[in-house]
Amino acid sequence: MAVVLVARALSADIALHEASLRGGTFARNVAAPFVDTAVRAGDAAASKGLVTVVESRLRDGSIVHVKLWSSDGKVIWSDEKDLIGRKFTMDEEIVALFGTSNVVADISDLSKVENVEERGAGRLLEVYAGAVDADQHPVVIESYWSTDRLDSDQSLILGRLTALAVGSMLILTLFVLPLALSLARRVERAQAERSAMLRHALAASDLERRRMAEDLHDGLIQDLSALGYALPVILDELPPEAHEAREVVEVVRPALAKDIASLRGLVTDLYPADPSREGLIAALGVLSTRAHASGVTVSVDVAPEFDGVSKEAIQLSYRVLREGLRNVLKHAHASRADLVAAVEGEEAVVTVTDDGVGPTAEPAAAGHLGLRLLEDTLADIGGELSLEDREGGGTRLVARFPPGFSSDWQP
Repeated sequence: MAVVLVARALSADIALHEASLRGGTFARNVAAPFVDTAVRAGDAAASKGLVTVVESRLRDGSIVHVKLWSSDGKVIWSDEKDLIGRKFTMDEEIVALFGTSNVVADISDLSKVENVEERGAGRLLEVYAGAVDADQHPVVIESYWSTDRLDSDQSLILGRLTALAVGSMLILTLFVLPLALSLARRVERAQAERSAMLRHALAASDLERRRMAEDLHDGLIQDLSALGYALPVILDELPPEAHEAREVVEVVRPALAKDIASLRGLVTDLYPADPSREGLIAALGVLSTRAHASGVTVSVDVAPEFDGVSKEAIQLSYRVLREGLRNVLKHAHASRADLVAAVEGEEAVVTVTDDGVGPTAEPAAAGHLGLRLLEDTLADIGGELSLEDREGGGTRLVARFPPGFSSDWQP
């Protein structure tokens, strides 16, 4: 579009400049010398010379119409016979041409009364040129020129500018393309490095959780369990009259058993030991029990098809369900949550739904670091994570990924 506008402007400037030169030359050297007192008086015989030179130009098509004006606004002569002798109001810039050799040129405005005859000719180049006649009286000669040259110049300029623009774009592309390819390779390398760092971070995190789970199981839980076994022996050794000591032991025994059960649940939460469908169900059962203590009823449904998924898929499913349930307990103000793991076609589909207040943010939003890490992890293995409104109210977290994936990512 810009090229077309530039081409029009340039061609119009060129055409008007050329029309000004031709109109000025025609006025001063061709038409004006044939105008004298007799022609001004309307003598037809005296006007023959003027008619001859003008009509020759009209026949060859170089000029379309001609008018000769006196300073009082009278048409001295015109190829349009009915205008001769009539007076019209002239614009100030045309009046200013009398007594000068100046020229005014423009694309024709045929709205004036004296331009009725020219309207059928379409767009023309309109030239007003100041001159003096044979008796040295000032006149203005109005001539109309064809726009054929304007149109041809416009086509020529448009073609050249288009070629220039296309050539410039090609040159720019040749310079920019290597830079773009280099940038794309850098972005690809950066994404690969980011994915590798994420996998390493996740592996390190899971390794640390496994070590913590092992330390708790083999250390603190074993010690507390041994203490729990010792309490009945201590109680038997206490004399019957040691009522206060016996009461303390009776209070400590159930509290210690409860703490041991909580620690075992924490160990399972940190790292479920059994990477199988049954192990997943058991680990989710622990999560369900703990959520129930917080006032949220949790149902667990792991499809039989999950027996065929990979160990990595089982462990990733657990991570998604655990993180989703954590967000329900923390943000949703829900009374119920459903944990579902199924296989649909070529995808493992893991969902967490609740009846709470609805999603407060997208998975990658600030404050949801666990979901962000899961989202990136799923993207690395060709999966996806979405958080959406649940029909009827609440939230639905959905993870989709290949059920048989196995890579250097270690859950």
